[in-house]
Amino acid sequence: MSVELWVAIVAGALALAAPLVFAGIGEGFVERAGRINLGIEGMMIMGAFVGVWAGSMGGPLVGLAAGTAVGLVMAVGMNLVVYRLHANEIVVGLAVTMLGLGLSTYFYQLWIPSGETNVTVQTLPRGLGPLADIPIVGPILFGQSPLVYLAAVLLVAAWAVSRFTRFGLAVQAVGTDPASAALRGVRVQKTGASALLIGGALAGLGGAVITVGTIGSFTPDITAGRGYIVLAIVIMGRSRPVGIALGALLFAFLQSFALLSQSTALTLPSEVYQSIPYLVTLVVLVITSRNQLRRLYRVPRTASASRVTTESTSTKATTP
Repeated sequence: MSVELWVAIVAGALALAAPLVFAGIGEGFVERAGRINLGIEGMMIMGAFVGVWAGSMGGPLVGLAAGTAVGLVMAVGMNLVVYRLHANEIVVGLAVTMLGLGLSTYFYQLWIPSGETNVTVQTLPRGLGPLADIPIVGPILFGQSPLVYLAAVLLVAAWAVSRFTRFGLAVQAVGTDPASAALRGVRVQKTGASALLIGGALAGLGGAVITVGTIGSFTPDITAGRGYIVLAIVIMGRSRPVGIALGALLFAFLQSFALLSQSTALTLPSEVYQSIPYLVTLVVLVITSRNQLRRLYRVPRTASASRVTTESTSTKATTP
């Protein structure tokens, strides 16, 4: 495998990681608030479709805004059903995913009937001028879509909001102990609802990034389970921006490797290449979750030793 191929793989990984970062940052806020959004897949694919549909009429920026808006609207509906109708949040999230998958396919078939040519929309220009021509580094760092740089800015902004703003501290408090947060004056339901709105908007934007920001067209099931991958990387990253970014880069690198290495001398079936990112992500998720559970339920050695000493002393004292 040549240097040029590795450069293309790394550059492709950054591009593929962008939609995962957008949706992952949003889901990070949701899970830090003690909630979970299993409707990410539906929000992303609806954002992907609406982004292309709106982008075909108003350009890529309009498409990105429309994708964000449809994710926000779906999050509003999810909040209403969960808080007003007291429905189970997990069931509602799965319903949102199925609704998004079904509606996106239905509206796409109405827009592009069978037998007609698919619509291709304009995407955002790539590269930072002459900097993109620098060997090796140029294509990787300076030949990307503006959305990749926006994803990096969003990571810093999410970290700052989580650490230094009242909203970020309220989200953390609600997710850790909602009863104590309520006693301190935090509006638990409002904070959780706001976190889900952020998660829905960024999930819709992440879907629009796939189509309007990268491919320029839509096909049914274009997200290919990325919503569930987002849930996995948020768990792996413990809902923290840096951890989410690392998880997104891991999956995106493996996906880019699987896509581009098929043209090399590694004569493996295409199904093997396609399954590599998901298998590795699953293994890392299992290892990460296991380590988190061990840290959660582990009893410190000093406390254990103190308890043993106390029990031994108590036994001696009661012995005649």
